[in-house]
Amino acid sequence: MSQQGRYVRNERHSHLGEPHADPEGKKRKKAFRSLFAALLVAAGISALLTGQVMAAEEEDISLTPAAALELVSAKVEEALHSGHEEAESVPPGTEEAAAEADRKTEIPESTGIYNLLLVGVDRRDASWNGNSDSIILLSVDKNTETIHMISFMRDLYADIPGYGVKKLNAACAIGGCPLLVDTIEENYKVGINNYVSLDYNGMIALIDALGGVEIEVSDSEAELANGLITDMAGLRGESPDGHYFYGAGTYIADGYQATAYSRVRFTGNSDYERTERQRNVMTQILTKVKNMDAKELGKFALKVLPNLNYDIDGATMLLLIPQIPVFATYEIEQSRVPYDGLYYSDNEILMPDMEETIRLLQETVYDR
Repeated sequence: MSQQGRYVRNERHSHLGEPHADPEGKKRKKAFRSLFAALLVAAGISALLTGQVMAAEEEDISLTPAAALELVSAKVEEALHSGHEEAESVPPGTEEAAAEADRKTEIPESTGIYNLLLVGVDRRDASWNGNSDSIILLSVDKNTETIHMISFMRDLYADIPGYGVKKLNAACAIGGCPLLVDTIEENYKVGINNYVSLDYNGMIALIDALGGVEIEVSDSEAELANGLITDMAGLRGESPDGHYFYGAGTYIADGYQATAYSRVRFTGNSDYERTERQRNVMTQILTKVKNMDAKELGKFALKVLPNLNYDIDGATMLLLIPQIPVFATYEIEQSRVPYDGLYYSDNEILMPDMEETIRLLQETVYDR
């Protein structure tokens, strides 16, 4: 038994359910509200802290770790208690249909809407960008006080600018998050303001910084996760001993265990159930994060910030952070692209009805 991966109880659990079932809907709404807040706070702290460090260097002032923590805590406390101000083959006809939808539709002008793309990549090291195995658009609509959470499936059709038709997750592998953003905007006609991404190593570090998270595993999930643990440990030059699951049950999972569990794909209903596992882990992460006080959140942020990749600048964060408590009260609505009944699979690519998909997306994001 691992020090990090503490076993809670040994019992079998029922199947995770059909891919579209959502028995934990209310918990997920709270979790995703917390996810949005946590990511903005973390990115904002980074931008603000960087500015303070630069100012300190200009004045030849040493900013010690203790002083940095006090600064972070103060900024978090201020943000959480302040108000806010309004402020690859393709079937015949598919490319033609996409071009026709492109001619008919442009990204709408909008006010009061902020779109953040959350990206989980399968990169094991820094030698490449990694495929984007998790792509979620969080669209915050201040006009309707709603957050729309829209998942884009990794195997979704995409005509990647400059590279042609491939699966959507290839865009990140080719050109990182900037190209993924461009691809979604060009193909699906929704504007994206900023992105935040995390890879395997970052997820392991994040879970360990939290002291582990509670997850339930079946025998088949445990067996497959153990293989992934061996693989990740080898790539990191570490021993997998002490990180393995040893059967079905509920665990306080360490970084290796939770990351491996969220990667399990070849049991149950393939990528649909893997999405469920990722949401299970995310829910547990956010349960811990949302209960932190300002100083605890500051310590956590300083540990995880080096593992986040994002393009949110300090000026944007200064506008967003004071509004986080308000965003946290918004209702969550969830959807997925491709939409049910509006796609088919061809050569492992999910082929959507482009015109109707774009119409529904814009109706959701821009209320039109």
